[in-house]
Amino acid sequence: MKKIIILSMLVVLTSCGGGSNSGTTSTPVFSSSMANMCANPRPNTIDQQGTADNEKAYLSAFVNQTYLWYQQLPTNLVAANYATPQDYFAALKTTALDVKGIPVDQFHWSQTTASWDAQSSGNPLDFGIQWAALNSAPPRNWIVADVAPGSPAAAAGIQRGAKLTLIDGIDFVNDNVQADINALNAALLPGPVATHSFGFNGQTGITMTSTAYPEVTVKHIKIIPTTNGNVGYFIFDTQIAQSEAELTNAINQLKAAGISDLIIDLRYNGGGLLYIASELAYMIAGPVNTTNHVFEKLIYNDKLTSQNTSYPFYSLGTANQTLPTLGLNHVSLLVTYGTASASESIINSLRGVNLTVDLIGSTTRGKPYGFVPQGNCGWTYFSIQFKGVNDKGFGDYADGFTPTCQVPDDFTHQRGDTAETMLSSALSYRTSGVCPAIASVPLFVNASSSNAIYQLVRPATKEMRIVTPLPHSMSM
Repeated sequence: MKKIIILSMLVVLTSCGGGSNSGTTSTPVFSSSMANMCANPRPNTIDQQGTADNEKAYLSAFVNQTYLWYQQLPTNLVAANYATPQDYFAALKTTALDVKGIPVDQFHWSQTTASWDAQSSGNPLDFGIQWAALNSAPPRNWIVADVAPGSPAAAAGIQRGAKLTLIDGIDFVNDNVQADINALNAALLPGPVATHSFGFNGQTGITMTSTAYPEVTVKHIKIIPTTNGNVGYFIFDTQIAQSEAELTNAINQLKAAGISDLIIDLRYNGGGLLYIASELAYMIAGPVNTTNHVFEKLIYNDKLTSQNTSYPFYSLGTANQTLPTLGLNHVSLLVTYGTASASESIINSLRGVNLTVDLIGSTTRGKPYGFVPQGNCGWTYFSIQFKGVNDKGFGDYADGFTPTCQVPDDFTHQRGDTAETMLSSALSYRTSGVCPAIASVPLFVNASSSNAIYQLVRPATKEMRIVTPLPHSMSM
């Protein structure tokens, strides 16, 4: 049976951490005489007239110099055999497999700089849906995992749990004609200002236009009263520059309410800027737990040892403001295979300073790696360049973090509903230390395994640990 091919294009395979959001080189780890020598130079930029061969030569030099596993690069690649620089770049990675037969590097991709800038600046240009793909071959079964506030999907009234049945008159569930599959993929990967018609749960004629909308990264801040104190809760879905203010607001609200414990919903947090992860970890743990400790040390390849950098737990924000703290010794995190990269840094860093971090859900993505986005000729390239370790020197979690309490993602309830399985299990486990019976049901496991239940389908920019220039007040 034909599979809808969008999975390989959308499922996020990268990690983040960093500073500002830019499609150009973020730290001075690489330079090349071929930089900005472009086959199609952009007007009013630093681009100069060059050729596709110049662009390929630049990419070869970039990867050979900065790639974490440069010793394992293929030695038989012929640049002329690749139609575009982007095709060539896609081949410039290790083909090694781990002991389970899974590619070591699952996080290598490129995209236009314009799209990267839009997505990383908090103004994504799409429908605002993250999909849970339970089956991508007929009969297909895709349901809505999450809807972004203020997005076209939210305006159309689409909610978590809705099952996709129709796109532009094509039977999404059963159609197996290649031309129709191509059309389905085109609709699910819309370009700017693209309009398509959808059907959900038998309801048809729901029209959406992919337009830019302001992203909200922290949602559903709430206080949950329990018999042993107030528990704070919020959803944190991605880590971009604006998250600093949103997280500060959330922590201030929870601190004012006198919470005694905290649950953060990271189930779809694929990462982002590393300094944001550091700030959140500090706000959770406070100065007593973090002073003079390393949040994460970045280890580059042996050509770039001078770039090895230790990130502290940042106590000041980007404007030198003091960040609020909760000073907790315990936190519960709702996690799935969609929890990746810089969000996994939060887990690893807090455990590195001996906080008790209970993971409720399923095994995380497993991406202790990150990169410095590299811009050239209108494209931004992402190639793994470093590994992150915590204060104890631990960073070997390429298989993901195993949940403390394994429970399924519950699409029959909205996130933040205390009846939703993951949240209710976290509330129960923190007092009883016992997982509910449903905990034996795996619902989000490694997508390459035979018992995978669903894959989270989202842009690659939603799963990363990116290093970019630190704000001036946070220079080291």
